[in-house]
Amino acid sequence: MNVYTRIYKTAKKHGMSVKEVAKKAHIGENSIYRWKVIKPSIESLTKVAKVLHVSTDFLLGQDNNKGIDLADTTMPLFYQGHPIPDKYIKMLGFLMEEDIHEKSPKDKH
Repeated sequence: MNVYTRIYKTAKKHGMSVKEVAKKAHIGENSIYRWKVIKPSIESLTKVAKVLHVSTDFLLGQDNNKGIDLADTTMPLFYQGHPIPDKYIKMLGFLMEEDIHEKSPKDKH
């Protein structure tokens, strides 16, 4: 997958178009589209990565780790481009704990 496709798919998950990402990154509106055939500058790619809350390594295809740890408070979480409030993150954590507990093997005593 190329840089453009990764940006397109990630932007879509955040509820944004490629053009909106470019505007928020303060780069030319059509810059990202050109990345289908040319390599982006490190400066522009870094700006786009910040807007999408991913690493430049991810956009370059060098890091496929898209997992999120709800306990990691240093990483902001988003839903359709909007930050998820802490109270909902805590609720998600509680639900996941319940699910993990239900699926764990039961003691046979």
